[in-house]
Amino acid sequence: MLRDITPIVFCTTANNWVEVPCAQTPNVSLTRKKQTGSDESLSMEHGMKQQNDFERISTLNILADCWPFFVELAICSKLRYEWLAREVRRLDATVLCLNEVSLSAIERIMADSFVRENYFVSEWGNSSTKESINRTIGKHGCFILSKVPFESLSAFEWSTPATQSNREVIVARVNLCGISTVLCATHSSHRQKQHQKREQQITELKQAVEADAKYGDAKAFFILGDLNVYSNSEDGMIVRNGMLDLWAETHFTGTAPFNDLDPGFTFDSQTNLMIPRYVPGHTRRMRLDRILMREHSLLRPHSKCTIWANESVDPQHPEVFPSDHYGLSIEVARAAAPTVGDPAAAAVLEQHAHEEPERHRRSLYANTVSIGLHCGWLLGRAVGVV
Repeated sequence: MLRDITPIVFCTTANNWVEVPCAQTPNVSLTRKKQTGSDESLSMEHGMKQQNDFERISTLNILADCWPFFVELAICSKLRYEWLAREVRRLDATVLCLNEVSLSAIERIMADSFVRENYFVSEWGNSSTKESINRTIGKHGCFILSKVPFESLSAFEWSTPATQSNREVIVARVNLCGISTVLCATHSSHRQKQHQKREQQITELKQAVEADAKYGDAKAFFILGDLNVYSNSEDGMIVRNGMLDLWAETHFTGTAPFNDLDPGFTFDSQTNLMIPRYVPGHTRRMRLDRILMREHSLLRPHSKCTIWANESVDPQHPEVFPSDHYGLSIEVARAAAPTVGDPAAAAVLEQHAHEEPERHRRSLYANTVSIGLHCGWLLGRAVGVV
């Protein structure tokens, strides 16, 4: 089920974030009613972004800050969000889709001058009162920042018994490289055993958005975010839904330089030193996050899909990473003809689909030892020793 929500942009005159109509040309002044009833002209400083040869689309699960205090000892959210605010500036994405965003994270991100000067956003709220304009954030939720105006903006709720979730998808229609484009910032259900539910969620989302009058005629369509793809065997859902995995399309092909077969782990307990600090004993490496594009879209990959947010946020705290996830980013360009998938990349995904789901079980002894060591480390962190 889709419900319309309101885009938000920073107004220099009001020195605050304000709501703007979808497809409102950002160059014009908005007129709003004061509480007294008189008109107030609100000058919007955002200029219309020039149409580029390519645009950058990025996604990251930022790891929410609403966990118990002993988890917060390990994940240091304040430090991570300070880094994120700076990294948004460096990344300079045209559209950035984030998962697990709390209202306090939104406040920090949107306090940055670069964000205020360059982005329309899908939500704004107050972490003290827990109130938000579009009601898309519970404990945490999905959030979109876009340099180009939202032509349409909605929240999608999985509502059938088979797909129900309390995490809404944020659906945006924008113009990228002159192509009407729909992006769905998505956070699918977690836990490995829910693989059938995840596929049903992707199918329901795609069908609902394509059937909606505001989005159905778009020439490019993306589903991106933390899709919680725990096992390679779940890759079959991508093919069955007529989607292209843009990591596979730029790393698993038969043509150089897009054939390096880099596995593209976005949850990697071997390289992300923060994961074992808050999930004791975790050893898995998974490609949980994806950027999927509908086959026959009129956009194409302009460069390799890359990983970002994959280094420590502070040399003095090498165990603190931006998140337990790494982010994905890709540049897309206008396609001369509808984009079809690379046969070699499709073959890899089909092969994965026929594999047995990966099993990861640890003994009671191993779990006990890991938790014991972890408790000792947490005590050290609490008293400032580590």
